[in-house]
Amino acid sequence: MNGRRMVVGALALAIGGACGGSQNVTKHDGGGSAASDGPVTFDGPVTFDGNVDIDALHHMPGAPDLGAHAISFHNLQGSGPSTISNTMTTSASGSTLVVSVGRGQIAAFTDVPTDNKGNAPYQQFDTTHPYTNYPQSGTAVYAFTAAAGGASHEIIETTPVSDEITLATVEIIESSKIQATAWTEVLAGNTLTSHSVTTTGPATLVAFWWGDADVSAPITVDANNGFVVIDLQAKSDGQVECAVAVKNVSAAGTYDVTWTATPTQGAQLWLIAVQ
Repeated sequence: MNGRRMVVGALALAIGGACGGSQNVTKHDGGGSAASDGPVTFDGPVTFDGNVDIDALHHMPGAPDLGAHAISFHNLQGSGPSTISNTMTTSASGSTLVVSVGRGQIAAFTDVPTDNKGNAPYQQFDTTHPYTNYPQSGTAVYAFTAAAGGASHEIIETTPVSDEITLATVEIIESSKIQATAWTEVLAGNTLTSHSVTTTGPATLVAFWWGDADVSAPITVDANNGFVVIDLQAKSDGQVECAVAVKNVSAAGTYDVTWTATPTQGAQLWLIAVQ
């Protein structure tokens, strides 16, 4: 993730035929299923299509569950626009939108996400956290409950045109509140286990892995404890790495998740319980 060092010259990496612009790596508009077993792997052009085994989440009618989700990124030193967005088809009502942002320039965390459905303001949870190894870069998490939704729902964040940024959005249907949030950073060489969250009933848990590698080698990411990886942005050579995993739980309890990734690296780990 060269942007965290901020000493790189002009860098424009072409991915999927584009250069420096907004890259919507994965998007899923809810429903349907496709098999996705084992670690999610990045090797060269983006290969992860965002299809996951939704049935593995064991949805109970009337309880929270995964809805639409998407992840996008801008390259470091690109020539993209001053905003980045995820566009999805979300439920008309009754959903919670969870948004996480990773930036090369932590000073650019000057506002909260917005959308085109009139949901405002998005609430920031905890605080913006810098990376230990790259203190000028960081991550944050936001959410909006009881969101209005529909087709072409666009979640938007501003960005300096030359900065690296990744924007991840997850819709949790049939939900009404953020029950708990937890953040930690684990440095390379240690087990990548999140802090735990405690629920008071059925919930969907949303986990964000923000890796701190600065490599161009292939990257694999996986999560344990029944979490299903749903989205991945795994380029790290001038982009902010992020993986997203979710899990449905049927009862009150205390939960965490352990991530594995190659090459060995540290990560910021967020865990959000939505009820």
